[in-house]
Amino acid sequence: MNQLRDYIKFFFAVLFRKDYYYFKSFQKDLVIFDDFYPNPISGFRMHEINTYLKYFQNSKIILLHSLSEKPNSKLSISTHIAVAIEQHPFLKNKIIFQKGFINVHAKLFYFIFLNNAFSNIKVIQKFKTPFIFTLYPGGGLQLNNEISDNKIRTLMKSDYFRKVIVTQKIVFDYLLKNNFCQENQIEFIFGGVVPQQSIENFNSQKNTFLKNKATFDICFCAAKYMPLGIDKGYNVFIEAALELSKKYNFIRFHCIGGFDKNDVEVAALSNSISFYGYLNFEDLQSIFQNMDVILSPNKPFVLTKGSFDGFPLGTVIEAACNQVVVLATDYLQENTIFEDQVDFLKIEASQESIVNAVEFLIQNPSKLYEIAESGQRKFKNAFSDKVQINPRISILENQLKS
Repeated sequence: MNQLRDYIKFFFAVLFRKDYYYFKSFQKDLVIFDDFYPNPISGFRMHEINTYLKYFQNSKIILLHSLSEKPNSKLSISTHIAVAIEQHPFLKNKIIFQKGFINVHAKLFYFIFLNNAFSNIKVIQKFKTPFIFTLYPGGGLQLNNEISDNKIRTLMKSDYFRKVIVTQKIVFDYLLKNNFCQENQIEFIFGGVVPQQSIENFNSQKNTFLKNKATFDICFCAAKYMPLGIDKGYNVFIEAALELSKKYNFIRFHCIGGFDKNDVEVAALSNSISFYGYLNFEDLQSIFQNMDVILSPNKPFVLTKGSFDGFPLGTVIEAACNQVVVLATDYLQENTIFEDQVDFLKIEASQESIVNAVEFLIQNPSKLYEIAESGQRKFKNAFSDKVQINPRISILENQLKS
C-alpha cells in the first residue's frame, strides 16, 4: 500500500514538472548531498567525499545538479562520473542523480558548504534526519550578511542539527559571538581537506631558480568570479608582473584558472606570460614543479558583502607541498599555524608589496630555498589526512554510534 502511494505521488510530481521524489526505504548509514561533485577541478571535495564513501561502506552521494551542467569544465557530469568510477571502482552504485525515485533514508546526512546544507533543510525536516555540515568559506557563507546569517540560524535551530565543522578561527568566533549554536556543537579543524598526491610523494623533478633553471617563475591560480578578478588579486598580479618585467628579463609569469589575455591588457608582457585555463587538481603538480613562487593576493569583502576566502587557498597548499614559496595575504588573521618569513611570506594585495617580496627572494636565493623547504614540511604536516581527514571521520562515526 505504501509503495502504491509512493508511485501515485511520483506520478503527480512528474505531472507538475518535478522530476524526482524522495522517499524512505532501506536505511543507509551516511548520505551526502553535493552540487559540484565529481568535477575533478574541486580536488579537495573529490578527496573528502571519496574518502567518506569508501570508509563508510553503507553510504552514497546524491548529486544536486543536472546531467547537463558543466561548471568550469568541458566535460559533462556523466563523463566525470564515469571517470570517477573507473578510477575508484568502489563508487559504483554510490552516485545518485537527483532524478526519479531517491531513497533518502539515512542515519546521518552530511553537507559541504552552507548553501548545500540550507537547500536541503526541507528534506532534513521532513525525514527527521540528523545532519552534520562543514562551514567552509564560500558556498554561501558571508560574514555580517543577513541572508547568510538567516541560513545559518535556520540550520542550527533545527532539531536535527548535530555538529558543524569549521576550518577558520574567524568562523568559530563568529558562530559563538552571534549565538548561532553552542561551543560543543562546533568542531574546529584548521585548513581543510586536500588530495594527498603531493603530500605523500615528493616531486623529484622540481626545478628551482639558479639550481637547475635560469628563470624565476611566478604562478597565480584562481577562479574568475568578477571582472579583473579583484577579489582574488588578479589585477595586482598583472600590475606586479608589468613592473617586474621591466627590471628582470628572466622572470616568467603563469596563470591557472578563469583568466586569460582578454581580462587585463598584457601585451607588454609579450611571451613572458602563459595562460593554462582551468586544470584538474591532479594536473597542478606538473605545473608547480617549475614554479618558484605562487601569489595569493586575495582580499575579503570585495566579491559580495561579507564574502571571504579561507587561509590558505587549496591551490596554494598544493603549490607549497611542491616546494613553491607562498606569497599570501591574510587580512582577517586566519593563519594560526604558519610563520611569516619562515614558512611563507605575508604580503599585501598591492603591486608594491608583491614586487618587494619577489625582489627579496631574487636577491636572496638562499631564503627562497629555505622558505620553500620549511613551507613544504609545515604544509605537508598541517594538511595530511592524519590531521585533516581522520578527525572528520571520527566526528561522523561518533554521531552514527550515538
